[in-house]
Amino acid sequence: MTARPSGRRGHYFRRFLAYALEYKALLAITILMGFGKFGMNYTFPWLTGTAIDRVIEVKPPHSTDMAERIRWLWVLGGLGIACSVLHSVFTYGRGFLTAKLGGRVIRDIRQDLFDHLHQLSLHFYSKERTGSIVSRIINDIQQASQLINGGMVAVAMDLFSITIGVALLMQISGTLTVAALSIMPLYIITFKYLNPRVKRASARVQSQISKISGNVQEQLAGISLVKTYAAEERESERFREDTEEHYDRVLEQSSLAHTVSALSEGIVHLGQTIVISVGAWLVLHPRGADPITAGQVVKAIGYLAVMYFPVRRFAEVNVVYQTSLAAIERVFQVFDITPKIVEKPQAVAKVPERGEVVFQAVSFSYHDESDESRVSLEEQSQEVAELRALERRVPAEQERLWVLRDISFTVAPGQRVALVGPSGSGKSTLVSLLPRLYDVTCGRILIDGHDVRDYRLRLLRRGIGIVQQDSFLFSGTIRENIAYGRPNASDEEVIAAAKAANAHEFISMLPDGYESRIGERGVNLSGGQRQRISIARAILKNPRILILDEATSALDSQSEAVVQEALGRLMEGRTCFIIAHRLSTVRDADRIFVLDCGRIIESGDHEQLVRNGGLYASLVRQQFGAEAILRVG
Repeated sequence: MTARPSGRRGHYFRRFLAYALEYKALLAITILMGFGKFGMNYTFPWLTGTAIDRVIEVKPPHSTDMAERIRWLWVLGGLGIACSVLHSVFTYGRGFLTAKLGGRVIRDIRQDLFDHLHQLSLHFYSKERTGSIVSRIINDIQQASQLINGGMVAVAMDLFSITIGVALLMQISGTLTVAALSIMPLYIITFKYLNPRVKRASARVQSQISKISGNVQEQLAGISLVKTYAAEERESERFREDTEEHYDRVLEQSSLAHTVSALSEGIVHLGQTIVISVGAWLVLHPRGADPITAGQVVKAIGYLAVMYFPVRRFAEVNVVYQTSLAAIERVFQVFDITPKIVEKPQAVAKVPERGEVVFQAVSFSYHDESDESRVSLEEQSQEVAELRALERRVPAEQERLWVLRDISFTVAPGQRVALVGPSGSGKSTLVSLLPRLYDVTCGRILIDGHDVRDYRLRLLRRGIGIVQQDSFLFSGTIRENIAYGRPNASDEEVIAAAKAANAHEFISMLPDGYESRIGERGVNLSGGQRQRISIARAILKNPRILILDEATSALDSQSEAVVQEALGRLMEGRTCFIIAHRLSTVRDADRIFVLDCGRIIESGDHEQLVRNGGLYASLVRQQFGAEAILRVG
């Protein structure tokens, strides 16, 4: 990921700030609490200096009467107790309300980012690693929230504190005020020089965390393969290299942060030394009718300590700010990816009812100029970024790699259509165009006479059910997985769907029945059991159009027979698209389309295609032998 101009960073900051401004009342109260807390800090130097001048070392023009001195002692003591209580109240209020504000901002941004990710199509997810995406939702947003908890509010409070400090110093002595502010140019030079380096180091740390998250998620998802190939040592070494790089980047960031902190401390101590020296000189060499007293010098030193605390803390806040800003950029980089698949303003607001499907000269390529295709979340050098951009350039018509080319056919309502062909011929891509997991590059697809791009996405997809080879199950109860498409379905409807899918029997044998919890991706169930739950889920959804994508290819013969029986019930009365390498599962289809290199090269029923002696007949011969061809003659 290349560096961005400061104007772009300001744009991201304003967008982040807009989330905080959604809670104007809470933000205002938080700031008022902060003003109260930092305002109270100045009362204690005033109490101390006044006690010296009025009680301890009383000199004219103040009264030296003992009763007056005792009265001042009681007044100052009472004020000290009251200010201590108020300081505690303001400290708690400021801390709690800041955390509350930060928590709400985190919640809102995280929810919006999660919703935005669901709007992105498979173009985006086909090239980005899950771990990197998760890192932005969890780590980067959490880090960005520190801009409120330790940055934005703190800076406002600190500026207020410095302003009050300067005003109070001016009341004592203009000379002391100039002395206190004399260190500011050094401070500004330090930050101007080191700030960009701190930000770059912070961005590198965040990027490496994202990389580690992606690698770990990927490695754990394939843990069985790692163990099978005895690759634990190699993966461990890879992880060690990643963490070593992260360690180096953290060390670089820490070195720069502590350099800023050390220089800040030195500048602050220099300023304190200057003020003490100037103050002592003014006491020893009084000028004018109103000389500086010892109590006023103590006040000035106290005010200076309070005023310099924010100045000293700016070093810490600066690291928080730079780190948070780097995280904010990474978060809003995802927000800036424009979804490729969107609804039209006046979309068709109904679920497909008849199930007629028409492909009209449909062509499809993965290469396009959409944000989802061009933008990469991975860290890149400038050279790599330019190379990747060149690789993602949309090629000319004659150079473009077409996954599907000029596909045209019509499927009547309730008809069963099979798609067969070699691996990579475009079968799965073709059916993924129906629910708009991808959009066609050329041509159009009609369902019940409407272009699929004219439907409301939610309603279009409600009318389409998919049963895939690797049925995905969520970690939850069996009931929740079956009712995923209809969360409000009754227990009776869930059980009826399970019975139709031949799943009720094995579910009933589990310790908790339909409330039995399954592991991530349903790993504690067999392949046939997972597939039957997936079929029950599709039955309960009751779609008008059904897609079976290699639904039985990973099953043994016994499981396949049970699943095929359930699929037969599921397909009744629906428009069905069946993808299968096992040709025994497609021979009863009404029509069979044979794809090769993204084109339909044959179509017909099983017997017609066998007689034609083309690619389909060749596939049948490979699976069943020459006698299968002879039997059809």
